[in-house]
Amino acid sequence: MTYSSTLTSKNQTTLPKAIALLLGVKPQAKLSYEVTDEGKVLLSAKSATFKDIAGSFPKKKPAKAVAVEDMRRAIAAGAAKRFEKSVK
Repeated sequence: MTYSSTLTSKNQTTLPKAIALLLGVKPQAKLSYEVTDEGKVLLSAKSATFKDIAGSFPKKKPAKAVAVEDMRRAIAAGAAKRFEKSVK
């Protein structure tokens, strides 16, 4: 399918809505243009990196430290429970 838009005097264009939906982009998205040897332009949406979106995650307070011995006891208790279930 072919879509078109008009280039303004400031070298700007409006991305057709169908193309924006196909690319899954929203305002402020980064777009990548690749020019092939045949003179065609390939347009793709640049994926966000973790660094780009890291600030959008809620800040978590560090969990209280757990002693290694407490972890070992919890693992042993879980394994014992699982074993008891498997032999019933």
